[in-house]
Amino acid sequence: MSAAPRLKMSPEAFAEWELRQETRHEYHRGEIFPRLRGEPDGMAGGTEPHARIISNAHFELRLVLRDRGCFVYTDALSVRVEAEDLFTYPDLSVVCGEPQFFDPAKTQLLNPTVLVEVLPTSRASRGQTTKWRFYRQVPSLQAYLMVSQDRPAVDFYVLEGGTWRVGSDQDGRVEIAPLGVALDLEVVYDGVELPDPASFDRPVPR
Repeated sequence: MSAAPRLKMSPEAFAEWELRQETRHEYHRGEIFPRLRGEPDGMAGGTEPHARIISNAHFELRLVLRDRGCFVYTDALSVRVEAEDLFTYPDLSVVCGEPQFFDPAKTQLLNPTVLVEVLPTSRASRGQTTKWRFYRQVPSLQAYLMVSQDRPAVDFYVLEGGTWRVGSDQDGRVEIAPLGVALDLEVVYDGVELPDPASFDRPVPR
């Protein structure tokens, strides 16, 4: 594997360089960083619960969106936030309509409709504030879902009437109003071993 360059790179150069790497990297304003998932201690890999939740969420999204001209991509694709000169890897990306890409190899998505990330704890949505400020600058985006790994809880931002609304799951369901669909948390957390939630206070994303 090639070592991460120390010098800044152009977005085009990074796109070509990233194709040759064995591990994934993120890019912001010319600087390159190892891709870190939302795991304890900044681990680059994912835990079994993290992987299972992503797999379940992928299945549920594919199911509810199957007749709506939408497709769900895994984290094999990065997302390009042009306003921030950023490439990053959400856990899942949904595109409704024809996907558009930054690079000829079609690895860096320009027009996600929904982004999903699985976070290590229900408190971690506060740590996603910076990332959310980046994501909200994607013109095509209509919803951003933050899925907790420590208990069945999903916080989200959805675009309604040109305004971003903050919300959380209600009665075991996550309503994605712009798409007219809902996710069933029982499916998203199927088979996931969760810790005792008694000690957790659920934050509200800001």
